[in-house]
Amino acid sequence: MQFILDKNQRASLFEQAREQMITALHTGSLTPGDRLPSVRQTAQRNNINLKTAFAIYQRLRDEGYVELRTGSGAYVRSIESVGLDQAYCRSVFDLIKANVSQASRLQLTPEEYSRLVGRFVDRTTLKPIQIGVVECNDEQINLFSAEISSRLSVRSHPVLIKRFHKPDKRWSTLFERMDYFVTTDYHFNELKHLARPYNKRILRLHLNPAFVPTLVHAARRGRVLMIVSNADFFPAFRRTLLGLGAGASALEHITAMDATNHARIRAAAATASSVYISPLCDSRIRRLIPRAVERLEVETTLAPDSLEMLEAVLLVHS
Repeated sequence: MQFILDKNQRASLFEQAREQMITALHTGSLTPGDRLPSVRQTAQRNNINLKTAFAIYQRLRDEGYVELRTGSGAYVRSIESVGLDQAYCRSVFDLIKANVSQASRLQLTPEEYSRLVGRFVDRTTLKPIQIGVVECNDEQINLFSAEISSRLSVRSHPVLIKRFHKPDKRWSTLFERMDYFVTTDYHFNELKHLARPYNKRILRLHLNPAFVPTLVHAARRGRVLMIVSNADFFPAFRRTLLGLGAGASALEHITAMDATNHARIRAAAATASSVYISPLCDSRIRRLIPRAVERLEVETTLAPDSLEMLEAVLLVHS
């Protein structure tokens, strides 16, 4: 078990540690005799000083949860089950009380807050929502759409921004059905203008900040091959990298290639130091890459906090 302590919470660091320990004991993830992280480990993990971390352990010892052994560390003490259950129930009560109080400060009634929590737990309530994912190229709209659908369990529709220029009846009907449009900062203002007739909320997406540095760092060490579903995005992507200060020399080492031509991929991979394979590509593409070639991977192309922000808006406003 690791204590996760947040200085920004209303509860003190000790109260947070005690509640986490009580929960772990009550649920069986901690048992008497288990060794706890050292004071130094707790201090480093939570960016607090050693004196504060030691004070937390001393109070846990004083309240009967921890035994401190000189030269050995901190260990979980045996606690009477009745007392443990009472402490656990009080922790749950305090959690609910604090959350309802925080909801009130956000002008949410207990009933409204309860409804939102229910929707957060039961993600199926978001399924009827339809989102138009708008960008200027097929690779990004399909990739972003897949990530949003997978993460939020909503129905997302890839839409090229050019479809808003004199849309035919089929596209106009689709746009009318959308609950939201989402796009990156690169097209946000343009989309606000083009989508005005449909009177829909438009939300911003941000790219994963680890994606570009991962590519650029690899390009400074050798040749990078990007295998994607559609490489039409690459000229604009190169301009973006230059604008971010990637440097022309690094960009010369990055090549993008459609996943359709296996012979070209095999030949290019033979001279590459690193390879990025879009999640949209057939998994069999990986067999074409020599084992010695480094695989560049990021969890999502969209920033995790951007996906959370999108989820938050859908939860509150839908």
